[in-house]
Amino acid sequence: MNSQKNYFELFDLPVGFALDSGVLAERYRALVRAVRADFLSDEEDETTRSLARIDLAYQTLTEPLARAEYLFRLYGVEGTETGGDDDPASTTLVEEMERQEALVAATNRSDPGAALSEVLTRLAERGAALDKELHQLFADPTPHNLSAAREVVRQLQGLARCRRETEERQAERLRPRPA
Repeated sequence: MNSQKNYFELFDLPVGFALDSGVLAERYRALVRAVRADFLSDEEDETTRSLARIDLAYQTLTEPLARAEYLFRLYGVEGTETGGDDDPASTTLVEEMERQEALVAATNRSDPGAALSEVLTRLAERGAALDKELHQLFADPTPHNLSAAREVVRQLQGLARCRRETEERQAERLRPRPA
């Protein structure tokens, strides 16, 4: 296995955000089978390293935010610095604070279960819109679009954090209280 290939090349996929997860899974299984079949002729350490790299590549490409971060590295886009009020990261922080306030308000409502479900629905809708935007930006990876994609990824990361916290609050509600 050529360790110089990027993750997309490893699975013989075009470099880009949009990918067919079925094709990726099929090629992952075929590659693992091929490496394991070569086990008898290779050293165990090399086989272990190859399988670990295949697994890391597969996990990276199957998770959209990890795939986006990997694409940023391939395109040479470094993390952007946060700055003043005109900085998009400041806007993201404001949006995240608003989501946190909505989460607290939902938890304090008379029917927190329904309110938390509404929060999850709004998060999913916003996430779907951002995911669509991310696909469009990565389809034409110009410096401007990659900068905009970086901001979309930040927003998606904030949504993911809020979703996890909302799910944790729902789970807390369902846990039996000690008598």
